[in-house]
Amino acid sequence: MPDAGADEALEAAMETKPLLREDAQKLMSKVFWSIALIACSAALITYNKYLIHPTRFPYPVVLVYLHMVGGSFLSWILLLICPGLFPALTDTEKKVGVSARFLTRRVLPVGLLFTTSLVLSNTAYQYASVAFLQMVKQSNVIIVFVFSLMLGLEKFRVRMALVLLCVMAATTLTVRGEVNFSLTGFLVQLSCNFAESAKVVLQGVLLAGAGRKLDPLSFVALVSPMCACCLGGILLLQPRVHALSWIAMPAWDTLHACSFLLAGNVLCAFALNLVIANYLKHGSPLAFLLTNLVKDAMIVIVSTATFGDHVSLQQKCAFSAQLTFIAIWSWMKANPDLFDRQGFLGGLLGTFRTTSAAHEA
Repeated sequence: MPDAGADEALEAAMETKPLLREDAQKLMSKVFWSIALIACSAALITYNKYLIHPTRFPYPVVLVYLHMVGGSFLSWILLLICPGLFPALTDTEKKVGVSARFLTRRVLPVGLLFTTSLVLSNTAYQYASVAFLQMVKQSNVIIVFVFSLMLGLEKFRVRMALVLLCVMAATTLTVRGEVNFSLTGFLVQLSCNFAESAKVVLQGVLLAGAGRKLDPLSFVALVSPMCACCLGGILLLQPRVHALSWIAMPAWDTLHACSFLLAGNVLCAFALNLVIANYLKHGSPLAFLLTNLVKDAMIVIVSTATFGDHVSLQQKCAFSAQLTFIAIWSWMKANPDLFDRQGFLGGLLGTFRTTSAAHEA
């Protein structure tokens, strides 16, 4: 007579195998897209730094213009081939009502700030090292918090403010520890930080809520054509109004000589948008935070290896402190009630327990 207990155990094992296989596939997807995000981000920044060199293509505005033109062309081709990648434009449940009013009053302001931050970021590469600029970028979290407080989007908490003061102190140490300090590069990057932070806050105000939320690829498909037109107009009109060296137009010979490099750069920029869109489908907010921290560290490591950027011991310690305090601030922002109830250390322990339980589940 067959053993009923053995049969039940066998059935349970058979049912468990597909679940384990599915969990393994999900984990592999998360790991793959995390690695892809880190690799594409580091590759694009390194590529931009290499390309913007005075002996190659020192035209930051033209470079961003090409990104916008290429992003428009590639995103609309992808929209025709794979409409499912653009839920805000094709999904009946998530579709955004695209009108002239929506584009000009909500999308365009965010897009212009986004374009400004890209231009300033590429300009900064002409004056300072990638490693130093990446350290200065960490101050974005402070600027976003201040802007959010000014607009009433954030509630002031002393504990969070103290953590951000620690981020500011660590950022100051990275600046003071820079051996080849460039005031121009620092100020350009700081301006980029303000533009990027304003874009993040404005995006939360103008493009949040039901019927207005744009996924990354839909955002690129809508913003790129408008920003390309604006940048194209600036490039055409500025020589007639007032010639500015940093908005200079390259000669056709330069464009032809760098054509393959520029095409590769445009593809790399679009690939990053594609990776971000897929990453957000598979990764959790906490995983996104950790991936960004690893990405920032990898960019500094790659820049020192590729361009020989010198990073002092003071900068290494301060940069590590920056990443640590930004991680703590992000956890506090994600679980404010937990930290209010249990205090600083209790909140950190509670966050770790919650994270461990989520991974075990």
